[in-house]
Amino acid sequence: MKTVTSDQMRELDRLTIESGTPGKILMERAGEGATCHILEFISTLHPSHVRRFVILAGKGNNGGDAYVVARLLSEKTSLPVKIFSTCSSNELSGDAKLNAGRIPEGISCEFRSEMNKKDFSDGDIIIDGLLGTGISGLLRKPYKQWIEAVNASGKPVISLDIPSGLNGDDGSTAGAVIKADLTISIGLPKRGLFEGSGTESCGRLRHVDIGIPLKFTGKISSDIDAIFAQDMKHFLGRLEMNSHKGSRGHVLVIGGSRKYRGAPFLSGLSALRSGAGLATVATPENVHAVPKTLSLIVRKISDDGTGYFTASSLPELLGLIKKSDSLAIGPGMSDESSVKEMLLSAGNFEKPAVFDADALNIISKQPSIILKRKFPSVLTPHPGEMKRLLAGFGLAKLVDADRLLQARSLAEKTNSVIVLKGHRTVIASKKCTPAVNTSGSPALSTAGSGDVLSGMIASFIAQGFSPFAASVFAVFIHGLAGENGKFGNRGLIADDLPALIPVTMKKISPFA
Repeated sequence: MKTVTSDQMRELDRLTIESGTPGKILMERAGEGATCHILEFISTLHPSHVRRFVILAGKGNNGGDAYVVARLLSEKTSLPVKIFSTCSSNELSGDAKLNAGRIPEGISCEFRSEMNKKDFSDGDIIIDGLLGTGISGLLRKPYKQWIEAVNASGKPVISLDIPSGLNGDDGSTAGAVIKADLTISIGLPKRGLFEGSGTESCGRLRHVDIGIPLKFTGKISSDIDAIFAQDMKHFLGRLEMNSHKGSRGHVLVIGGSRKYRGAPFLSGLSALRSGAGLATVATPENVHAVPKTLSLIVRKISDDGTGYFTASSLPELLGLIKKSDSLAIGPGMSDESSVKEMLLSAGNFEKPAVFDADALNIISKQPSIILKRKFPSVLTPHPGEMKRLLAGFGLAKLVDADRLLQARSLAEKTNSVIVLKGHRTVIASKKCTPAVNTSGSPALSTAGSGDVLSGMIASFIAQGFSPFAASVFAVFIHGLAGENGKFGNRGLIADDLPALIPVTMKKISPFA
């Protein structure tokens, strides 16, 4: 999905209205879609944290969206709704005034010149409809004080379209910015959500399609795509009824060592849970780890008694490679010198491969492993590994550059797909518009999460997706699976993730 500037979005709204869709219809669609996401969000919270909706409504269209949401929440739930407005209804105009007038009598609406912590109670869900994308310069009264009061409240906050105080073009702030737990993008996502302070201010991201015609969005230029659930549905079409294990792809995971025994099995299990028909885990023969999943094929590879891959591992690995459709190389592999020798010798195998973990550290010291490859490669570094790769490929000057530039530059240098992991994971390739992921949560900051992702990417490649498409899809599903865990942001572990993959895909498509 394209990302746009504030001016581009205003132009899209204008064209849509002029083509026959009234602004009040667009605002109603925005409110309906936002309400659905709000109800989904609160369903993940303990009931003690959901007792009242507090709606903060500004003067413009963002405030108008907030009035629609207030009315719909009152209709769809039994919870009380309270509106605090920065102005009286007489000061509103257009569609915002129309929707303020449609507020039911049972909803308390109060004009306030300032807010404080005492205005909020335990169990409040705050809906931020103060400011949209039209801000410029420093915040005027009363917005800065309201934003500071919300941030000090310690209550869950949901922002409509964009956190108030955030610049929709570059992610800069206007003196203060709402710290949201969920931001519901309306129309097309704004660039500022993915730049500057945007990444740390938005919380989770969701999107509402308000019906901007494709004939208008197709003409808008954009050099960054944002990945939302709507973009993922086409990946999960109907499977043929005569499918069999051989037709659904065979993933080979090469990893494990005396130091890290479980990582390759996480990758292998995740490959199966992502839809691969077969998954083989090749691990050194002196690594004594027993997988819990009996569906995995385990191959013990000669290791000269070391517990690490060595040059003597190569003949057996090459035999397994020939039988596979894609590879995941590196989970738990370690970077011992014998492993480096093996990877140097095996690097140019004729299969698409996902390189992760210690394989990346070896590649950063031996760039020829990637530069000599003739088959597709996907590199999946976290920020620390990315720094080492940038240095290894002569791009050290970009170590402190923004993540988009880092990923683009390394993709160009290595002719590979780069998956730069972290909050708002970036996927880049020489031939595709770079994509920024919108799913995920702090729950994924746990050991083994990356091993799960590498298995997922390899699985989707084995199922026939291009390396770039496989990476985009895997990253989104991986992030959403992290959001869906029942253990919250602190209790999820990587072992929980594989079982969440198919459940998450079923939310995206009826054919999953």
